[in-house]
Amino acid sequence: MNMAFRHTDLGTLAAPPAMATLQRIGDGFRDYQVVRAGFASGLFDWLKDNGPAEKSTIAGALELRGAHLGAFLQTLEDLGLLARHGSAYILAPGMEAVLCKSSAWCQAETLAALAAPTCGWSDMAAFMSARWVQPARGASSIERHPLLQDARQLAARLLKREAVARARTLICFDGADGLLSAALCQALPELRASVVVPAGAVPQAEMLLAECNVADRCKVLPGTPLDLPANGMFDLAILFHSLYPVRKSTVDALSAVAARLASGGELCSAHWFCLEACESAPGGRRDLDKAVLTDSHPLCHVEQFGQRLEDAGLVDDGREDLPGEFGNTKLHFGRKA
Repeated sequence: MNMAFRHTDLGTLAAPPAMATLQRIGDGFRDYQVVRAGFASGLFDWLKDNGPAEKSTIAGALELRGAHLGAFLQTLEDLGLLARHGSAYILAPGMEAVLCKSSAWCQAETLAALAAPTCGWSDMAAFMSARWVQPARGASSIERHPLLQDARQLAARLLKREAVARARTLICFDGADGLLSAALCQALPELRASVVVPAGAVPQAEMLLAECNVADRCKVLPGTPLDLPANGMFDLAILFHSLYPVRKSTVDALSAVAARLASGGELCSAHWFCLEACESAPGGRRDLDKAVLTDSHPLCHVEQFGQRLEDAGLVDDGREDLPGEFGNTKLHFGRKA
């Protein structure tokens, strides 16, 4: 049997400089796996209750492999999660809040969710395939909801507007599973809201509104901006990351919502937009974050959105940028004449 071999001179064999870029990416994956193992082993919770502790004590208590435990603990220290008192390990200052199960901000489930089959990040090749079907998004606590900060920031911005502060009835197409509606209801005790979410998100929205103690003033309904399930007229209408699935019928959706606004009522649209001609720019991973979260494309042609409000029968009342964890959310305001 003939076999062909390369003739490699080890003395001249050198990796291309570009290898360093890929190695840094691989290092990030390894760091992720080390932190996940820290959660899975119970190390962080154990150290909270028993630290500072020597390596041998940790190995015995958690049944970890002593031969590799030094490198494992050192990596967690390098990442800023652990600290040392002499030769004994303890949680780094402040880390208990995000590493221990006793904290509502514990990130164990957040990191684990990235590797779940229901998350596009677990298999980006599958997510990018034209055959991808988005699974239902799992429920999350208020603290772990990916749009919590965006919802809080938007509520704070909206409360500065006179039309919002005086509103008594709200219809909110809430892409944050009710968190935006909850923030507004908590700030405005007389506000009553119809909260419209996709059918599969109704239980999650009801749970979050109950936890925020505003469920008695909020009615959760399944629907979209093209399919308004609520009756009556409203002082205020908000579309928060809810137009993406119907973006090809944006004017129809805005018209349907505008028809439910009382005279003088205000509509706010809060969405991400792509760049002109859908061009890409640095920060692509955040764009992929948004894609995985919404399973959709941002809205297009931000320069035309004011005209779309007018086409829907509203007075274009201006536009603002709201910085957030995923980049700028574009706020557009329309008023019912």
